Amino acid sequence: MTKAKATKATKVIEVIKENIVIQNDYKNVISMGTTNNKMNQNFMYIVGNELQNGTTQKEAEYSMKALLKDVNIRPIVLPNHVPAIPTACLIMQQFEAELDDIKATDILSLAVRTIYDVKANGVKSAIAGCKTFAELDEKILSKKESQDRDNKNKVKTDVKDLAKNITFEAVMDNVNDYLKAINLKDKKTTEPKKLNEVISKLYTIYKNSVPAETKVSA
Repeated sequence: MTKAKATKATKVIEVIKENIVIQNDYKNVISMGTTNNKMNQNFMYIVGNELQNGTTQKEAEYSMKALLKDVNIRPIVLPNHVPAIPTACLIMQQFEAELDDIKATDILSLAVRTIYDVKANGVKSAIAGCKTFAELDEKILSKKESQDRDNKNKVKTDVKDLAKNITFEAVMDNVNDYLKAINLKDKKTTEPKKLNEVISKLYTIYKNSVPAETKVSA
């Protein structure tokens, strides 16, 4: 009998190209520290242009990371900012006349918020619809506000889907169990109007379920 030879799985090593254009300019950005605002803005334009010309986000991030080893003072623009840079470029183009008064950090921060708030397909129209940087900054939600809104919308969608498979009786059982578990004596709501709407809907279901009393004539 011949022994079967064990074959070792070939490990595929991903080769990521470094972008020389990005690296050359990033060296200057790193050497200037965090004080040169115009250089940081120009660097975002360079990265944005390279991304538009075919460089992938992963390649851009890798090109920047390679230069950050043993760097004590971190530059303003970091590899994790790359996904937001195309949006940052749109913001800078829209408010070009204001750029001398806008910090690169504020541009990046607003770019990230814009992506979270209006999503990728709404970025251009959201930016184009504002006349000033301050107007866009006021219009766009914070990252947390966007996440809270998205989570709320997801819950609404989930509830609609669940409503198709859950009986009203099961809902009543759960509500009843909840009400039994809390102290109703001092319980209040900050939204009495909403509570009144719920009570009204519940009463409609009650009337639909209980036959009307028939009047007996004398």
